[in-house]
Amino acid sequence: MRHLSRYTAMSKGLYTAEGRKGRKVVVIDIRPTPTSKAADLFIQVAPGETFEIAHVLRCLVKNIRLEGITETSLIGGVPLSQWQELARMMKQSHYGVLMFGIGATQSRGKDINIEEINTLVNELNQYTRFYAIAMRGHGNVNGSNQVLVWHSGYPLAVNYSRGYPRFNPGEFSVVDMLMRKDVDAALIIATDPGAHLPQPAVRYLQSIPTIVLEPHENLTTPWATVVIPVAPAGVGAEGTFYRMDNVPLRLKKLVDFPYPSDLTVLRAIKERVRHAKNC
Repeated sequence: MRHLSRYTAMSKGLYTAEGRKGRKVVVIDIRPTPTSKAADLFIQVAPGETFEIAHVLRCLVKNIRLEGITETSLIGGVPLSQWQELARMMKQSHYGVLMFGIGATQSRGKDINIEEINTLVNELNQYTRFYAIAMRGHGNVNGSNQVLVWHSGYPLAVNYSRGYPRFNPGEFSVVDMLMRKDVDAALIIATDPGAHLPQPAVRYLQSIPTIVLEPHENLTTPWATVVIPVAPAGVGAEGTFYRMDNVPLRLKKLVDFPYPSDLTVLRAIKERVRHAKNC
């Protein structure tokens, strides 16, 4: 909620003391949004062409000639001349940040889109200082990525079925595994797949044993096989919260809660599994 005021343009920083006046904000989206209204430049693009846009920007940044493309050619529904102007702005900036949303991962290309975006940012660092930040959908989504990186070296789509971590988005991603019906049980923690996953994936979840750890009712709890109520993090239990910029914040317990924390429940399940395995 405070992203615009804290990071995008309003506050003073190391490279500019002018606040909003010393910054340029460019929004690229398929439709106008409240954020686009606050931008210096809004580029409305056709959906599903994230990879093409990022690739063209890479070529323009590195001054690579684009065969068969003229000034009036459309890339993502936008004339090349507008992308040329954006590439110049990016190279001339003192410190640029490219913030990409979850739409880039859900449109055609998926993880390949992010690979191209990160490559663009990497190449911009040959000319100036540039950084990429993923705009996450929910609070502390970054926390699970941080922990997975500590343990496996990978931020998501990690499979431990062979006893060691394997990383492959598209094969080990949640939606893909559910759509292929690869799993026969699910443990759901701190999320609501009934509200956020595609309907075919939700329907398959409803057909298998599903255990949910959740502090309140949501669209998943009515059909889950087992629902274990837990204390809400940062209210009834302490813990660490990761902001989108990877800064950890320690959250204190505010009030007593009648239910245990996620950590307590998971430790108890782990102990019961270990005991059953040894019997």
